Amino acid sequence: MTRLPASKPAVASIWGFFALSFAFSWLVWGAILALPLPDDLLLPCIILGAFGPSFAAIYLVQRYGQAAEKRDFWSRVFSFSRIGWAWYLVIMLIFPAIYFLGYYIYSFFGGTQPPVASLFSGLDSPSSILIFALIILFAGPVSEELGWRGYVLDPLQEKYGAIAGSLILGLFWIAWHLPLFFIEGTSQHAKGFGFQFWSWSFQLIMLSFVFTWVYNHTHRSILGAILLHLMANIAYPTNLDLTGEVVFTLLRLIIVLGIVVAWKREKPISLTLVSN
Repeated sequence: MTRLPASKPAVASIWGFFALSFAFSWLVWGAILALPLPDDLLLPCIILGAFGPSFAAIYLVQRYGQAAEKRDFWSRVFSFSRIGWAWYLVIMLIFPAIYFLGYYIYSFFGGTQPPVASLFSGLDSPSSILIFALIILFAGPVSEELGWRGYVLDPLQEKYGAIAGSLILGLFWIAWHLPLFFIEGTSQHAKGFGFQFWSWSFQLIMLSFVFTWVYNHTHRSILGAILLHLMANIAYPTNLDLTGEVVFTLLRLIIVLGIVVAWKREKPISLTLVSN
């Protein structure tokens, strides 16, 4: 049965959180667009801007949270015991499974899967491996998930339910990324606003539903969300043509529908505080 969020913390502020997250990220990314930054500062500034959601969550929890809320928040960040072994397998395997299944279906339409080794091209030294690991961990998983899932998902679910709450969060997640589409060198800029933009947008909607599903079954684990985000980034299909984007979009739609049907069939349970 789905583990619904704890009773809404006094600190929770949906719109205040979104305002702070967008303000920080868009100011940093806006500065990149407005100022002539040297090339070696571009990536650090992009990553700094990505910390808007997590910085907003930390500020709101530490500034307005009660002692129990602060303990709960940081326990959900660092506790490995919240996540059962079965859900560790889900976290580690669901996006690679989507990746390989999508390319398998795509192969019937003439598509080819990039060699798995290409995902790690250029990692030919310990220092390059370390830098890559730090970037892929902090540029997205850590910089975002303390906010998206760790802070705002609970009140969204309590106010709107799991389905509408996941959809609302997904739409804000898309909008939050928009400045990156104007910054040269980002993966978003490479996509542009053609069919890849719409496929990527639906990817975020699908991710929002999957993250809520996993989050609600792992005792509201922020660590679980960080690991899930990490796997989603590693196993994201790239350089697809229109046919490939359609294949993956339809596959993602099936996953979202499956989660929604599962939620609809579950009996509602009371919103009681989940013990640490």
